[in-house]
Amino acid sequence: MASIYMAGDIFLDVSYSVGKSFSFSEKYVGLFIVGFAAIVDEIAMSVMAAVENQGAVSFGTIQGSNAITLLAFFILIPLYYKSGISKFRLDAYVVTATAIILLILSFYFIKVPYYIGFITLAVFLFYVIKKSKSPGSKNVIVAEESYPSYFGILAIIVIVLASYNMIDAALIISEVLKITAFLSSFFLLGFFGSLPEIIMLSISLKDKRKNVSIGLITGSTLYKETILFSIIAFIGTLTFQDSFFSLILMMIFSVVLIIYTFIFS
Repeated sequence: MASIYMAGDIFLDVSYSVGKSFSFSEKYVGLFIVGFAAIVDEIAMSVMAAVENQGAVSFGTIQGSNAITLLAFFILIPLYYKSGISKFRLDAYVVTATAIILLILSFYFIKVPYYIGFITLAVFLFYVIKKSKSPGSKNVIVAEESYPSYFGILAIIVIVLASYNMIDAALIISEVLKITAFLSSFFLLGFFGSLPEIIMLSISLKDKRKNVSIGLITGSTLYKETILFSIIAFIGTLTFQDSFFSLILMMIFSVVLIIYTFIFS
């Protein structure tokens, strides 16, 4: 966990520098740079599970990570965010729409057909197009510390390797407890998979970069439920088996996220 924290700290500094070079605001650094990087470990984990015909593990990891990360975010919002979340309302709407789509699909499919991946891919493309056309903030992010760009790549590698060590431990625990593949991945792999996001969230809050932290959470949540879901669906092993409770939970959490964008507007 210490290695994830140190690597996350370095990666965030690199992200600020990269964002500055592209004239990104804090919001877009969080959405498009940190949000993607924070889920690299979950992408690798979910895709490998899907390739090994463990689609329930893939989806459980996605759902568990999203639920745990959003729960941590909901706890921190009243402590750190007095306003400013309304600018992420579109993100909350898209997260909610995606959660509803997945819930509806679960009534019709147990094993997810590959072509369903095009639905979530379309949601992802819609989101990216809408965000790219929105004016955003004119305040370019300030990079206080500068590292070479390759430090960011090395930091991501460290995060992935450290996460894999914890994943191995989680798999051993799941075998001992003899619980289903989805439940073990939801609670164990989901927890370990969410650590990079939660750690980067805490670091960005420590650095007083609230827009980065919000963008990180909304962006990573949406990417996992759209583009990562699509990738796993295209592999052909994705399943909704045993996942109904998690789909309901994600829909509830996404609605809470919308409510928060009005309360802390």
